[in-house]
Formats: sequence, structure tokens, C-alpha cells
Amino acid sequence: MKTISGILNKWLLVPFNRFLKTGLSPDKLAQSFSFGVILGLMPLPGSSLTCTLASILFRLNFGAIQLINYMVAPVQLVLLIPFYKAGAAITGSDVMKGSFDDIANRFKTDLWAVLYELGSTAVAAVAIWAVISVPLGIVLYRVSLPVFTKLSSRQKGENNASGNP
Repeated sequence: MKTISGILNKWLLVPFNRFLKTGLSPDKLAQSFSFGVILGLMPLPGSSLTCTLASILFRLNFGAIQLINYMVAPVQLVLLIPFYKAGAAITGSDVMKGSFDDIANRFKTDLWAVLYELGSTAVAAVAIWAVISVPLGIVLYRVSLPVFTKLSSRQKGENNASGNP
């Protein structure tokens, strides 16, 4: 059985160490990591597109931001229901109440009303995500920057010891 540290090393540290070997600074890698997580948790489809836009706008590493985006996809799926339930509570919508059959029957009886409720619930869910994402992004950046800086300095030390520039 694999340990948590082994899994983290294989799926997180090794790929990010490779990004550092390409010359990416620890600062840009920490920014890419933070944006990848927060955009990957957005309660709407299209996080790959938003990550692409963020990598262009902020000159982040596209591979790093997409890697993290894909890694947090299972967490995004788990958080969809809580985000939408919170959004429904804010808007006073009943769109998230009842069983799947109840929701399907509401779609059959009044499609446009349900779509309107679902849309307003989605807007509220995204607003909740945005409020949470700003402090989460700052914390992720502040926590990951020292990690990537240490990885970078360790890597430079190994390169100097082996005679590589």
C-alpha cells in the first residue's frame, strides 16, 4: 500500500520539480499552482478554459496550471452540490430540493422557470466560490511558494554538485 507522502511525491512534487528544471521560477510556479486550484474548483464547467485564460493573462505556466486543474477535478465534483445548495439558499430557490425524479418532473412541467432558477442558483454559487477563492488563493500561494523555493534551491544544489550549470 502506498503512503500519502509517496503519492504526493509522485503526483505533485516530481511534476513540479520538472517544471522548475525548465527554468520556471518558484514564484510563477506557486502562482500557477494557486490559480490551478481555485479555478479548478469553480462550480461551473469550463475550468480548462478559465485556466488557459489565466495562464495567458498572468503569464503563468500553462502545463502547471492545467495539471493542478485536472488534479482537483474530483474535488470540484464533490463541491458542486454544496455550492449549488448554498446558492439555492441565498436565492430562495427550490431547484436543489427533492429527489432526482422531482427535479426531472419540474423540468417537464415548466422548463423555463426551472432553467431560470438554476441559472440564478449558479450565479449565486459562483459568487460564493469567488468570495472563498480570493483568501484561498492567497493562502495557497503563501504556503506553496516556500515549498517551490526549497525545491528550486535543492535542485540548484544538486546541479552544482554534479557539475551541471
